[in-house]
Amino acid sequence: MKPPRSSTVRLPRGTEPFSYGRIAEIYDTSLRLFGFKRGVEQFLERVEWRVPTRPRALDAGAGTGLNGLWFLRRFPGSEVVAFDIDRQMLAVLARHARRLGNLRHRLIVAHGDLRAPNVLTQTDTGQAIVLAETSFDVVMVGAALEHVPLDVSLERLARLLRPGGLFLNVGMRPGPPSAMLGRLYRFRPYTTGEIHRLLERLGFVDVHVLRLMPTDFPANLTRIAVTGRKA
Repeated sequence: MKPPRSSTVRLPRGTEPFSYGRIAEIYDTSLRLFGFKRGVEQFLERVEWRVPTRPRALDAGAGTGLNGLWFLRRFPGSEVVAFDIDRQMLAVLARHARRLGNLRHRLIVAHGDLRAPNVLTQTDTGQAIVLAETSFDVVMVGAALEHVPLDVSLERLARLLRPGGLFLNVGMRPGPPSAMLGRLYRFRPYTTGEIHRLLERLGFVDVHVLRLMPTDFPANLTRIAVTGRKA
């Protein structure tokens, strides 16, 4: 299996990667207390999803599940597979999942690596899961590609999408706030141009950069999105 989530790209030689697990509880609480979660969810409501009645979605690098849990509630007929490399983040996600009621059986929480997103381990059973190519209607990533090589990870995620499926990356917005966070958490933000060009090389169409609005504060200070449809 993959190395810890904190594995990043383009770090100075000898720099130790950041371990997110040690701040999992604080991280999750801060998303709610400071309005970040609300801001991201408001943005997600404006995305043009165009999904089937019972969509299947992959929340890749899910952290504590902000994107995947929102999707499950927004589309009650959906099935969501949410994975992350940090088991302590997944423990917080699993706790949130227990509050889903009847929707809980539509969520699979798994341990996995963005660099090999098709091979996962279900956290509650320990069962290995191999995700088939073209088996998802939506693949979404929230500020996680910054921790891995973009070209390899994005190409492998793209294979999991069905033709016409939506890829959504709500990534770090380049700028002073993200640069500060990058130094603190030891990641490297990609530009929207890099992601845009790579999606087009992978054959995606309708590739767009979507900015969060001031009403999405404070998420708009550090997040920006890129979407594309698989041809």
